[in-house]
Amino acid sequence: MTDITQKLQSAISAGPAQSEVLQEALREIRDLRKQRDALEEILIVLARTQLPWDEDGNPTEGLPHFKERYQRAIHEAAGLLGLDLRSTITRTEPKT
Repeated sequence: MTDITQKLQSAISAGPAQSEVLQEALREIRDLRKQRDALEEILIVLARTQLPWDEDGNPTEGLPHFKERYQRAIHEAAGLLGLDLRSTITRTEPKT
């Protein structure tokens, strides 16, 4: 299966009638891919961050570092997801 961006690019070259719409779609896809990559990086950081508790559930000396990395990653993710904006997803998410 060919890449959708390649299909859109060839459609833009083929005819000017839908060129503007196709260019907008191509920009949106590229933006979404950048967002996906940024969210993947955040997930990698979170997955590689060792939990700051020992087997008994007591905090270790890594707690401050963990807290800093976790808060930064979650803040970045919230920004990428647009949680500060109203959308159908953010309006319907469960309250915790």
